[in-house]
Amino acid sequence: MSNTSIININNQEVIFENKDEQVFCTSLDVAKVFGKRHDNVLADIKLILNDLREIGTSNDLLNFQEVVRISKTTNPKNGKLVSRKMPIYNLTRDGFSLLAMGFTGKKALRFKIAFINAFNEMERIIKNQYTPKLENYNKYKIPNTPYKENIIKAIMQTEQNRNCEFEELIAYEIKEIYKDNKSHIEQKINFKVKGLI
Repeated sequence: MSNTSIININNQEVIFENKDEQVFCTSLDVAKVFGKRHDNVLADIKLILNDLREIGTSNDLLNFQEVVRISKTTNPKNGKLVSRKMPIYNLTRDGFSLLAMGFTGKKALRFKIAFINAFNEMERIIKNQYTPKLENYNKYKIPNTPYKENIIKAIMQTEQNRNCEFEELIAYEIKEIYKDNKSHIEQKINFKVKGLI
């Protein structure tokens, strides 16, 4: 599931994309807001990526996802429309923070705060969108467990994504995995639905 929000920072429309409960902005938007050339921002990102590889923190590389956009411009010599590939990075909050640490001055600080506030707002929207309401807990008849909310979130997302309705919980397996100074939850949830299309 993916959706976008446009937030105005420094009189620039910045697109924040929410994909799989992760918020991204682009290197192009960062360049526009901070008044930098995009090729210079790309060079800064490449330096960061090289440094991350050198210090062995490959998980942090995931905060920078390279994508290619096709832009169409008019050739000034002959007036013909020309397509060119344009590398852009999708940046998570952490990716943005690593990049923006190098930007200095009061103006840059103001823009960094605006970006952080925008990330906070998008994450709040995501949390509210996927956080089950207490009145829905009884509907699902999930046993009391520390992971009850995770189970209900997974069920609600499945109901929404597949246009179906939860019928009965069959089994679940949830484990927390700690690796490389990070922990994450892996979950397998098996349940019956009705109205699957």
